[in-house]
Amino acid sequence: MLSMRGKNFPMTKPLVRLDDACVTRSGRKLVRDISWELEPGVHWALCGPNGSGKTTFLRLLRGEIAPDRGGEREYDFGEGRQETVIGLRHRIGIVSSDLQDFYTLHGGKATGREIVLAGLFDSTLLHEQPTVGQEVAADETFKVLGIAGLASMTAESMSTGQLRKVLIARALAWKPDVLLLDECMDGLDEASRETVAALVDKAAGMTTLVVAAHQAEDIPACIRHALVLENGSIVARGDRDSALAHFTREQAPTQCDVPVHVNGHDVPFLFRITDADVVMDGVHVLHKISWEMLPGQNWAVLGENGAGKTTLLRMLLSEVAPYAERGGIQWFGGSAFDTVRPSIGLVSPDLQARYGRELGWRVTVLETVLSGFKGSVGLLEEPEEWEIERAREYIRFMGLSGLEDEPLRNLSYGQQRRVFIARAVAFGPKLLLLDEPLSGLDARTREDVLPLLDRLAEQGTPMVFITHNREHLFKAIDHVLVLGEGRILFKGTRMQWLTTQ
Repeated sequence: MLSMRGKNFPMTKPLVRLDDACVTRSGRKLVRDISWELEPGVHWALCGPNGSGKTTFLRLLRGEIAPDRGGEREYDFGEGRQETVIGLRHRIGIVSSDLQDFYTLHGGKATGREIVLAGLFDSTLLHEQPTVGQEVAADETFKVLGIAGLASMTAESMSTGQLRKVLIARALAWKPDVLLLDECMDGLDEASRETVAALVDKAAGMTTLVVAAHQAEDIPACIRHALVLENGSIVARGDRDSALAHFTREQAPTQCDVPVHVNGHDVPFLFRITDADVVMDGVHVLHKISWEMLPGQNWAVLGENGAGKTTLLRMLLSEVAPYAERGGIQWFGGSAFDTVRPSIGLVSPDLQARYGRELGWRVTVLETVLSGFKGSVGLLEEPEEWEIERAREYIRFMGLSGLEDEPLRNLSYGQQRRVFIARAVAFGPKLLLLDEPLSGLDARTREDVLPLLDRLAEQGTPMVFITHNREHLFKAIDHVLVLGEGRILFKGTRMQWLTTQ
């Protein structure tokens, strides 16, 4: 069996101790007055809605950011107490949305084994020759976790759930004393949730876990203690059930008018895919895809992780080329994609990740939303007054008032997702492509976003809504396409699809 330092649970001194710790950025307190101890073998859930401070809390624990003056943070992994993480970073593993987004966007041909080996160098990609001992450690981690089949797969060919498992292996290969999991269940279908939950249960016997989640059902069964955050402060703590009783209290959705758009389409079709295949890294990902979207239609694309949903979207966006002897893709009645791309709104994890990798999250909320008017990554041109006003309207609608000048790096992942939804719709797109837009959002924010999508559809904005969760289908969705292993399993009206269930 894989031996982990953190399995020495009889140790009684806390691994990490926080005392009156605060984190302030741009004059705003992201977490405040945190006093808490993490003891060996005592696993904690960290719960709260989007923007409550969960990700900042995890970064504070891992030593990526320091507490404000006056607060204390202390580590003790058996070699004595120290106040900084110097020399200890490898003792605290992490699996985060940012890390998953990086490999989705830039992982490319990197195999699962290379991703895990890179983690042993505290690097995202493997740039050094690993030692024999490191290779053995990586292979043993895959074997113990029961995911050896993922070692040879490339990042670009992995589903969301498969990549999540590799990232857990990457963190555990260090043999860390503490493992931080930031929304580890988010974006997974039911089958993937079960396998990742089983992986987390295995990890609980190897290390001490802190699992951040914005909904109670995403907390693995092995977690018996919970902290609840609101506005950066701890509002409940203790055993799992009593703490979560506070967290699961029903909250009313925000009341706000949706800004109005009116779109018209005078083309015979919005896009037409004919007999198209996609082959990536020698793997046949999509098979004989034929699909047409007409004006006035709103489609959901369903399928489990790995079914080919995101590859289908990338094909629509000309990011991967279809292999088609007799067809391909036509747009807006026959227009070239380059001419129609500025009129397409997009929400996707890939786009969100690009703002982090290319701009370091330094761009503000308002600048991000305004960039959607020109379809650019970052604001490259001086905006017009009406664009600024429209952007502010959607920022207000998305519940982000007061954050217009806040850099994206100071926002939670869920808050960032709301910014990118605003970016996609503020300019009035003629077609909206939504790749798992509700991923990373708490229940209250989902309740805010779904009426927006319905209202946009009522005003004439057609959309393609990609999701693994059938419960997220809103009333405007009138057509459904179901993918399985890269093939179309069903294509038709929502009513027709419902009769097959």
